[in-house]
Amino acid sequence: SLSNMKKLLLIILLFIGFRAPAQNPGTISGQFADKYVGQSMSVFGYVYKISYDKPTHTMFAEFGSKSLTKGVILRLTSDEKLQANNINFQDLKGHFITVTGKIIKNSKGEICIDGDNRKTSIIVQQSYAIN
Repeated sequence: SLSNMKKLLLIILLFIGFRAPAQNPGTISGQFADKYVGQSMSVFGYVYKISYDKPTHTMFAEFGSKSLTKGVILRLTSDEKLQANNINFQDLKGHFITVTGKIIKNSKGEICIDGDNRKTSIIVQQSYAIN
């Protein structure tokens, strides 16, 4: 009957409506990223260490809690997304950044986000952390 069809349609619409916000990733501090491996999240934190691997042309920025130096590693081979923030890789240390992407664990068991993935976005706060 028609009323059952309407109810079913309403249930489907409600289900779609409730599911949609799940597409929007949650926001977490980098120090908690290890709890969200395999998920796409917006991860923010203080860049406390940067390093560069010459043979593979890979840039690593570790960010999360300034005091704990515990966090997540942003891995990049292209600095295109940093240039979009008007910042050079070597100047990244000391800045707060927000990286939205999939949290993964590398072969060394480190928590990482692949900055080269086209779905990954990087926002660098222009001001330095004062504390």
